[in-house]
Amino acid sequence: MPVYYPVRRMGITLEEEEFIARRLQQISVDGEVLDVGCGNCMIPILLAKKWGKRIHAADIWDEFPMEQAMKNAKEEGVELTFMKISRPDIVLPFQDSSLEMVYSVMFVYNLRKEERQKLFSEVHRVLKKGGLFLIVDPVIVRRERKELVNFSEVSYREENALFYYLTRK
Repeated sequence: MPVYYPVRRMGITLEEEEFIARRLQQISVDGEVLDVGCGNCMIPILLAKKWGKRIHAADIWDEFPMEQAMKNAKEEGVELTFMKISRPDIVLPFQDSSLEMVYSVMFVYNLRKEERQKLFSEVHRVLKKGGLFLIVDPVIVRRERKELVNFSEVSYREENALFYYLTRK
């Protein structure tokens, strides 16, 4: 049986992760998808089930063991590609313009400004033209909106004390 527990860095419950996954499932995506800061991998596992596709899951793996996330994905019957990213040099191991969507749930607000700028630059590099970048975070997204200069805003809304900021390259 899969083992999940809340990741302190994310600051949300398992029920809130399920709620967020249901919101993300409403987005239609044809190509490859990356979750940056996937935590316990519950959200990418739920999305992989719903969308019927492999999701790339990247994290610093400081609070939830990657081995447990891999075991959970296998037990849930989904394919995830797992990768480790490092701070402060956040590098996404993908070719330029190779992903359709990148999303990040409760991760960006943990980054220092320089790290956010590096992440945003990397996301811009790996997204295809017209690709989507979604940030789900608390109020700090208001500041981050100004830092995403190479993206155009698609939508910005608040729900259950979280902000959903969807942009397009």
